[in-house]
Amino acid sequence: MTNLFSYLDFVIISERVLKNGVMTEYTSWLRVNGFSPETIKAYTRDLEEFFRSLPEGREEIDRNQIRRFLALVQARGCSKRTAARKLASLRSFFRFCLLSQKVSANPAHTIRTPRFGRPLPKFLYPDVVVQLLELPGDSPLGLRDRAILELLYATGIRVGELVALEVNDFHRDSQQLLVTGKGNKQRLLPVNFQAAQALEHYLHEGRPRLLSAATNKMWLNKDGGPLGQRGVRWILNKYCQRLSVQHSVSPHVIRHSFATHMLENGADLRTVQELLGHSSLSTTQIYTHVTRERLKAVYQASHPRA
Repeated sequence: MTNLFSYLDFVIISERVLKNGVMTEYTSWLRVNGFSPETIKAYTRDLEEFFRSLPEGREEIDRNQIRRFLALVQARGCSKRTAARKLASLRSFFRFCLLSQKVSANPAHTIRTPRFGRPLPKFLYPDVVVQLLELPGDSPLGLRDRAILELLYATGIRVGELVALEVNDFHRDSQQLLVTGKGNKQRLLPVNFQAAQALEHYLHEGRPRLLSAATNKMWLNKDGGPLGQRGVRWILNKYCQRLSVQHSVSPHVIRHSFATHMLENGADLRTVQELLGHSSLSTTQIYTHVTRERLKAVYQASHPRA
């Protein structure tokens, strides 16, 4: 099987994409395979950018065409991390086309992913987290906000997993939370007493006063409809501004804080991996670097001869 594609094949594909033919099939395939809405949007943008970059005229397209595209976007200032995601978008699309017999090979399959240094994740110190959790008030929205912040820090779940929660996903008797992660994989997470109490108060006192139409979604916005990821980020930013936190704080920073604090207090790496829903232990290992860096900082600040 050759890695070469006729340009005509790509013209047909790109025209159908513009008419939402193949792209509609592809996005449906991504959803079925558990890709998040944000990932699907990013992959769609990457593919449209790639189609626009194709040269006019009849020529064969192979892996070099994709490599030229990646070099072009990096020359425009695109980071290696973003270029790696664009390559992942193309790999995924051509894999779909190969499986559905629209093309005869995947030209992106053998291209190496651009290497990039993984930055250490940002996190909050425990005392800052405690201050953050104490900020929301006792109004219906305050009860919601406190429950959201408590649950993010108690479980380390992703913001997408948080907003997807339904009321019945909280098991009151066992104080556990059923979370659906990437690839529709489910995991049952323990919820500490403070977070469980905050969630109980919201579900019994806050949510009924916010609810405007029947929905099983756990989190509601001020209008009574389901709360989205953007709303959670806005809530977190609102309280972090009141704390005058120096750097921007996203829900993922709370996730990083959860993992870092767990490891610093004696949790083993495998347990943290399971709690975070990481498929690979190597993804979790970055938090060991965070704890090492913090250990160095404490040593430098504390030792008389440091």
